[in-house]
Amino acid sequence: MVYLDNAATTWPKPPTVIGTMVDSLREYGANPGRSGHKMSLRAMEKIYECRELVSDFFGLDNPGNVIFTQNATHALNIVIRGILKRGDHAVCTAMDHNSVLRPIFDGMENVKVSVAKPDSTGSLTSSDIESLIKPNTKLVVMTHVSNVCGTIMPINETAKLCRKNGIRFMIDASQSAGILDIDIKSIGADYLAASGHKGLYGPMGTGILCINSSLIPDPILFGGTGSNSKELFQPRELPDRFECGTLNLPGICGLAEGIRFVQGNGTGKIYSAEMKLTSTLLSELSHIPGIEIIGNKDTSGRTGVVSFVCDRYSPSAIAAYLDRECGVAIRSMYHCAGLAHKYLKTENGGTARISLGAFNSWQDIDVLIGGIKKLCS
Repeated sequence: MVYLDNAATTWPKPPTVIGTMVDSLREYGANPGRSGHKMSLRAMEKIYECRELVSDFFGLDNPGNVIFTQNATHALNIVIRGILKRGDHAVCTAMDHNSVLRPIFDGMENVKVSVAKPDSTGSLTSSDIESLIKPNTKLVVMTHVSNVCGTIMPINETAKLCRKNGIRFMIDASQSAGILDIDIKSIGADYLAASGHKGLYGPMGTGILCINSSLIPDPILFGGTGSNSKELFQPRELPDRFECGTLNLPGICGLAEGIRFVQGNGTGKIYSAEMKLTSTLLSELSHIPGIEIIGNKDTSGRTGVVSFVCDRYSPSAIAAYLDRECGVAIRSMYHCAGLAHKYLKTENGGTARISLGAFNSWQDIDVLIGGIKKLCS
């Protein structure tokens, strides 16, 4: 299988990720933070190791401000639903994933929301955000990288704008963590959500929330934390305030190894390698009759997420053909970001999406392009 669906989840995972997950179940698979025996304490040590790794990786001062979640969607919900109250105003963007848009719209009738609109390449500027700010704007949420067309968003400029206006800023780093350098403190963002199973090369069922703010969201989930067990109220302390129930020990151990894999290779090296492949991919696609690349046509301001449409076949037909006839895995249709397609002008059927990862090669691009050329000939 030529796997080119890394924006959905990266594959394969580094062998160390798999081995560590197996070891955690085999050697110290007790409940972390719930007991005082040696296995439980070792499990808790492994959790804390990963907390320190994440804190260092994203530039946080305090590892306790790293919250482990079941995915980035969970992390986004904690902040969006835990901060916005009746009468507040929030700003998001049309390029955001449904993991931002649904929590901010569904059931939030008492919160007003403005949506920043991109240009035809999916690009935004901080001015687009600034024009939407109101006196009661409390939160701005922005994806770092579009999962539809790979466009990189202006998070540094937007963070500066939010600080100037006393507004909290949250980054959805699901498509950028492990690919682009992110230092939450240098950027000046208040919150960051990331998937563990994408560019960080951890397993599914892992996510991260980094809190770099004095404004702590109200919890949206309540339950056992292993601390203050005699009380009937959720702890105020981080990370316990948001980590209800048994943590995903195997997943978090695997996530730690995924982060070590990224650190060992370096985000700069990973991004550079992906962009070399992306440059060839964009060039080859642009010479196939009937193919239109969606978003930036070159490597400027983008990552290795490339969407395209064909005037003869639907995106779903292209993906099905590549899977069946060529052994190539890509994704088709709307990519859980339906609003983006309105501005990319791909509402009718979405796009065929290719997304590169650290394990892809020139041979993968050759097989993919050969399959598309055969289909379109």
